[in-house]
Amino acid sequence: MNDYHIHTALSDGEGAMDGFVARAVELGLGEMGFSDHLVPRVCEEESDDEPYGLAGQDVAGYARAVRRAAKGAGVRVLLGIEIDYVPGAEPELEELLDREPFDYVIGSVHFADGFAFDAPSLRDDPRWDDPDAVWRAYWDTVVRAATWGRFDVVGHLDLPKKFGRMASTPTTAAEDAALDAIREAGLAIELNTSGLHADASEAYPAPTLLARAARRGIPLTFGSDAHRAADVGRDFGRAVGLARAAGYATVLRLSDRAEEALP
Repeated sequence: MNDYHIHTALSDGEGAMDGFVARAVELGLGEMGFSDHLVPRVCEEESDDEPYGLAGQDVAGYARAVRRAAKGAGVRVLLGIEIDYVPGAEPELEELLDREPFDYVIGSVHFADGFAFDAPSLRDDPRWDDPDAVWRAYWDTVVRAATWGRFDVVGHLDLPKKFGRMASTPTTAAEDAALDAIREAGLAIELNTSGLHADASEAYPAPTLLARAARRGIPLTFGSDAHRAADVGRDFGRAVGLARAAGYATVLRLSDRAEEALP
């Protein structure tokens, strides 16, 4: 098992990297990857919560810290990053991503038409009075993100359900357009277990979405979205069951992009 979605105190997590590595070794993970947030300026400006990206966008310092943590770790440690994709911010993100040779990049959508829909401080924002508009903007942005071509894995697909806010009308066509864009771009998606502990009470993506991704042959990774060491690999036993039920028999190993059998 491998956990590729982990945040430390260098962005919005808690604790130093060594604690996360120790937990991965304790669990017997094959490999792990740090994926602290890399955030364009517009995201920090439009979110009402505390800054959550790498402080000062110190990409080089972050990469050095990961490499130090990897030495003699007892588990393969990869240099990953999670970018917050926002249409129009591509030039800034390009420059940030070009600073280091990342092992993988998670591309995530946390903003829909400028609305930080998963920010705890905005869970009761009036924009949620029209959940259909939020969901439409979200899926449209996922399509644009997938076609941009600068990441490897789509993070926590169907994130707007985090606070239990669902669209009032079916969004199947928009979801399928996003899945098709992901497949055509040759990207993987992650089965992110953090949603099991949100109001959604469901992993990202939902079982129906996961099954449609499997039918399209979209590769799968696992991510806990851990923000503290104790949450590394959380609920991966359930994740295996969800993946199997959706039709997956393998997961993607990001160190060499090889498929390995589900346990």
